[in-house]
Amino acid sequence: MNSRRTFFRAFVGHTGMLMDEFRGVEMIPLKRLNELPENIVEQIEPEFFHEEKWSVKDKILCVPEYNHGKGLSIELNDMELQALENFINHIKLKETAIRISDGSATSFDEIYRTVTSLFFRLASIRICHPKEIYRIDEIVKAKK
Repeated sequence: MNSRRTFFRAFVGHTGMLMDEFRGVEMIPLKRLNELPENIVEQIEPEFFHEEKWSVKDKILCVPEYNHGKGLSIELNDMELQALENFINHIKLKETAIRISDGSATSFDEIYRTVTSLFFRLASIRICHPKEIYRIDEIVKAKK
């Protein structure tokens, strides 16, 4: 930890998460979503965190309160912008790739990789999450 402030923010965040779990609110580790089997990943329906503030302007995704207020800017290409629009409308990841691939010269596999990569990146910075709760450890264990 770089500072006491960083430590206490992380501590408060983890404490809140534990209290939610104790009350029966299930949590999923967003940074581990890519461990899910492909048949589950393609059916993920994106849901956005209501409390997170972000915007898109001139192909730049801006997250002003990321990294302790320093902000984060991510340049999006046209395909990622289309994927984001589908995410906002709660379209599943595979269906999003299918919609983008209609009339596109880019292969479906490349589009699908771009769609899932964007979703995983947005989940890792707490912009969105899967609508459904997945017990990743149980799914990964059953897969083996």
